[in-house]
Amino acid sequence: VWSVTGVQKVALPIYPLVSRATGGKGIGDKLVKLLGKLLRGSEMLEPRVVDLLFHLPTGVVDRRKRPLIADLPKDGIVTVEVVVGKHVPPPRNNPRIPYRIYASDNTGTLQLVFFRAHGDYLQKKLPPSETRFISGAIDWYEGEPQITHPDHVLTAEEFSHMPLIEPVYPLTAGLSAKILARAIRTAFARLPELPEWQDPAWPRHNAWPGFKAAFKAQHEPPITAAVTTGSPARFALAYA
Repeated sequence: VWSVTGVQKVALPIYPLVSRATGGKGIGDKLVKLLGKLLRGSEMLEPRVVDLLFHLPTGVVDRRKRPLIADLPKDGIVTVEVVVGKHVPPPRNNPRIPYRIYASDNTGTLQLVFFRAHGDYLQKKLPPSETRFISGAIDWYEGEPQITHPDHVLTAEEFSHMPLIEPVYPLTAGLSAKILARAIRTAFARLPELPEWQDPAWPRHNAWPGFKAAFKAQHEPPITAAVTTGSPARFALAYA
C-alpha cells in the first residue's frame, strides 16, 4: 500500500480499500470475528473495506408498494402509513401469546404482532396516537391483515431516508442483516474516487459506470435490476 522513493513515503490511492474495516459505526470489536468468517473465510482474518464492498447483494427487497389498509395484498412486502392505536400485551403467565398493536388508516385496521417482545420498548417505538411508517411482510389471521415483527418502524423523518429498494446480503450465524448493511454503508463512505485503469474506450463501449458508481449501484440500488449478475455495474466490478 505504501511505496518508498528514497526516504519519502507515498500513499497510493488504493490504501482506503485495503485498510481495516473495524472501528467504524456498526463494526465493533465483537463483530470482527463474524465478519472475518463471512468475508475472508476465517475468524482470524480481519475484514478490510474492500471485503465489505465486494460482499455484493444476492437480491433486493422492494418496499415501494404503499397500499392503503383496505387494498392490502394477500402476501408480499408492503409499506403502510398508519396511526398507532391500542396495545394489547400478552398475559403474564402465557408469554407464548404475542404482543399485539392495532394500527389504522382511514380505510381499515392492521395488527402488528410481536412474539416475546418488551412492552416498554414497543410503547416507546410505537406510541399510541402517533403516525408511523411500517414496512414488512403482510399476512392474514382469521381474515384480518397483520405484519409480524415488521422490518421497519419509522417516523416520517426516518422514513424520508429509508431506501425503498433494499439489498439482501448473504449472512452468517450471529450477524444480523441490519448490522451488516450498516457496516457496508460505512465502508462505502470510505471509498475514494479512483482513476480508471482500463482503456477508457472499453468501459465506454460497454456503458459501464465508474468504480465508485458501480459499487453505489450495488449497495444503494435505484431499481431492482441493478444488482443482477447481468447488470452493467456487475460487469464493471468484474473487470475492475
